[in-house]
Amino acid sequence: MAEPLDLDKDPYALAYRYREYMIEHPRGFLQYCNPYYEMLLANQPDPAADATDDHSRAIRYAKEHYECFYEIRDIRRIITWLPPLGKDNHGSVA
Repeated sequence: MAEPLDLDKDPYALAYRYREYMIEHPRGFLQYCNPYYEMLLANQPDPAADATDDHSRAIRYAKEHYECFYEIRDIRRIITWLPPLGKDNHGSVA
């Protein structure tokens, strides 16, 4: 695990490290996980390095842009912004 979360220094920490935070600070009796943070794409498990499906590509994008708080419902929108597979951002073949 990485260094402990310091929410004072990184206000976006829960946007991409919520599961780690919940391990560091276990819930008490009758306390629940926050479903909003659990549904953020940046908080989803890392996809396999060779995964090229839409879900995996959207998760990678969301992890790079965690400050935008992309949710699972945003996958389709994110995919429309990404270049087609096999091409870079400028349209040339990679």
